[in-house]
Amino acid sequence: MIEIKNIKKIYKRGAEKLYALKGIDCSIEKGEFIAITGPSGSGKSTFLHIIGCLDSPTEGEVIIDGINIKNSKKKDLINIRRQKIGFVFQNFYLIPGLNIYENIALPVLFSRKKNYRKKILSLIEDLGLSHRINHKPHQLSGGEMQRVAIARALANEPEILLADEPTGSLDTENSERIFEIFRTLNNKGLTIIVATHNLDLAKKAPKVFKFKDGLLVK
Repeated sequence: MIEIKNIKKIYKRGAEKLYALKGIDCSIEKGEFIAITGPSGSGKSTFLHIIGCLDSPTEGEVIIDGINIKNSKKKDLINIRRQKIGFVFQNFYLIPGLNIYENIALPVLFSRKKNYRKKILSLIEDLGLSHRINHKPHQLSGGEMQRVAIARALANEPEILLADEPTGSLDTENSERIFEIFRTLNNKGLTIIVATHNLDLAKKAPKVFKFKDGLLVK
């Protein structure tokens, strides 16, 4: 599903070059559940952002379902993100003025899909949020906000779910609950890639990629 060929990411700060990724090669099969570990600054988030078409590599190629994103126009990358990829962030990024249903339905509105209400209500029920459907984000716990963020990432029925430190702001109980949700989704066929500092949670994933200094070392 995803093929990574010698991707490098170089940021420039004046005359200085900062190597976030130094040449990554790997492939990710459809239906895999992969945890990415490594210290801060090791390249985990940069790697996820490139796979998620939120950033582009300085060198190398990323091929998603046969599509080389290096050769894709901005409009095509937007379509790939909308149709194939769901992204879950550590800080949730929910819209304060919208209730739970509206936050989850937002990606579907941008995609201009019709008859989506039943799908959104099903996601809300599956993630145990039915009793919060009319609440605003500030009325939720951290774990509930992250579940809303997951539901929003799933609203367009993506083939790939990317999560960048999704449990970094949560306590142990809620962190484990989020990973159980990921495991359930993966058992239904969803490809999941999660970056995490939590090694105990990472061990729950069938496969682990370890990053260090911009390199995939394991």
